[in-house]
Amino acid sequence: MKMFRQALIIFLKELKCIVRDKKTFIFGLLLPLMLVPSMLFIVDFSTKNMQGQVMENVNVAMDNKDNSLYNFLNAQDVITIIDVDDFQKALDSGTISAYIKVSKDIDERVIKKENFDLEVKYNESSINSVMALTTVSQYENAYRYLIANYDFKTVDNLRESIAIKIDLSQAEEGLPKIDTSSLYFSMLVPMMLILYCCMGSAGTAADVSAGEKERGTLEPLLSTGASRSSIVIGKLLATTSMGVVSGLFTVLGLWGYLLISSSSNMPNISAFDMISLILVTVFISMFFASLNLMIGVYSKSYKEAQTYLMPVSIMCSVPTFFTYALDVSHIGILELCVPVLNMICIVKEILSGAVNLIHLGIVILWLLFYVCVSLFVTLRMFKKESVVFRI
Repeated sequence: MKMFRQALIIFLKELKCIVRDKKTFIFGLLLPLMLVPSMLFIVDFSTKNMQGQVMENVNVAMDNKDNSLYNFLNAQDVITIIDVDDFQKALDSGTISAYIKVSKDIDERVIKKENFDLEVKYNESSINSVMALTTVSQYENAYRYLIANYDFKTVDNLRESIAIKIDLSQAEEGLPKIDTSSLYFSMLVPMMLILYCCMGSAGTAADVSAGEKERGTLEPLLSTGASRSSIVIGKLLATTSMGVVSGLFTVLGLWGYLLISSSSNMPNISAFDMISLILVTVFISMFFASLNLMIGVYSKSYKEAQTYLMPVSIMCSVPTFFTYALDVSHIGILELCVPVLNMICIVKEILSGAVNLIHLGIVILWLLFYVCVSLFVTLRMFKKESVVFRI
């Protein structure tokens, strides 16, 4: 009981120091709240601007113009068919965005309701070409729909009747729309939450451990009579608190941006899901806080601690790139037992409203195990004079 009272005193002391440090406040709290929405706005604006430019005019080339597909595409305002000598050079230079190769007897096959060959080539290294491919594919689908639902008696009748202008926006009114805000939210929140839980605690961990060595305030703290275990636990709680606040501010920033910028419905997160998200954020922050504090205690100086902590922040974000396409229904025990990956998986479950209590319990138990191991190593090092006062 005495140890926990001492740990609470240490925690409050470190918390006061953190609040007095304006740089920590700005970078730990306001930065994730403002940087994430700003970054998303720039990405969203540039993407929409590029899509708008591509959608206004798509240059394509065809190997054969004597067919109904040419007449159909030529009737569209968005499509411009141009002649090229070498389609590969034209694709590489950006002169055309796509090259369409069709069967020479396409019209005869259409009239007979037979299948025909149609191949669209594009430049995989060009963003404009990739975006234009979507437009070309939409008009291809519209063409296939027309020839499948109407009977054409002759080739001339086919070519004349098919040369009509199509409004893709009206043609796709009945199709289901993708909720882009929910998609952004489910992909970005896990990555940003993990990253800022780590980064938010990294600076504090370095300051309350290696930084205190440099300032010469560690010796007076050790002479107060507080046990070294209570000192480490108090510093861990202070470091965890910064990670929790930084992680939650990141989620708040993302949520605010999506709520303002999108007319789509936001992910429906219940009160239970929100409590689960906060609970998981606390344990994730404690995990990174214990890991960062262990590194800080070992370091001789604040600068050395920052050098060691930088790779941790980078490595914690790597697993997020492997879970973008992960379906929450396919999350298994293996994913829940891998460090960092299990954190991302449980956050995705919570945001999708499909949180599994067994999965939640497994992840929390693993996080507690990680914290206990890191805390054990930190206490062992903190009790050694050769580590605490190493120069």
